[in-house]
Amino acid sequence: MDKVRVLIDTDLGDDVDDAAAFMLALSWGAIEIAGVTTVFKDTKKRAGMVKDLLALYGRDDIPVCAGYGNPIVGDSRTGFEEPIQYGLLKGRVEPEEHSMVHAEDFIIQKVKEDRNLIILAMGAMTNLAMAFLKEPALMREVRIIGMGGTFLNSSPEWNILCDPEAASIVMERSGRLIMMGLDVTKFLRMDEKRLKAWKDRKDKRMDYFLEGVRLFQEATGYPVTFHDVLLVAYLIDRRVVTLKKGHFAVELSGRLTRGTMVDMTNYYEINPEVDTDFQFAQSVDLERFYRIVDTYF
Repeated sequence: MDKVRVLIDTDLGDDVDDAAAFMLALSWGAIEIAGVTTVFKDTKKRAGMVKDLLALYGRDDIPVCAGYGNPIVGDSRTGFEEPIQYGLLKGRVEPEEHSMVHAEDFIIQKVKEDRNLIILAMGAMTNLAMAFLKEPALMREVRIIGMGGTFLNSSPEWNILCDPEAASIVMERSGRLIMMGLDVTKFLRMDEKRLKAWKDRKDKRMDYFLEGVRLFQEATGYPVTFHDVLLVAYLIDRRVVTLKKGHFAVELSGRLTRGTMVDMTNYYEINPEVDTDFQFAQSVDLERFYRIVDTYF
């Protein structure tokens, strides 16, 4: 079986689903991580956390590039100043070196090396948007699977809200985009029974992850939900989600609606100039998803 080559663009360090997605990708033998870029707020600290996690799997060879911390427009006023799980690195040797290459150049370089590369977008889309602005024709043909937005209702979602302008650029210009929205990923909760089973493993990688869970829940009180993990699960088994074609725009100016998705699909010939140019997850097969997690995580 040929390996699937991916580049992961991540805001690892806050919610635990990014780390879980990495762990699933590293545990499943058919994925090759060509590189990682970090995004949102303190991206150097996020890059350090990525390297620390990769080291647990003996994968110090995977290049990590610290990307953009601020959105395209204005400053980031959302989220914690320091990654919630940054405490995992305290008392450990923090990686000091980070790539001096700009994130968009790193992404473009990796795409040029392999036109079949798949980008997994797990955070704000700032790095990707900058790559699209620099190499629009090249980036249009890249397969991107992203977590963000809501496509079955009008609720705002964190990744898009962190940089709506960036999301708008990617969604308008990508020709091969698949989005997994919050209205689907919100169902991917890990119950106490699973968390206890993982704790009982007495495995250093799982202990590291569960310490991140503790820090995350102490800071937020949120349940453990595997949003970003769905991107990797989809690569393992395409049947885990049902996709639908559509066309959506990101609302950029509404006082209450900024960062939400606006359905522009040509229903009843209302928007004849609009094509159905990307796919979004309409539903998730929970049984299949949990089977993937229980098998490979």
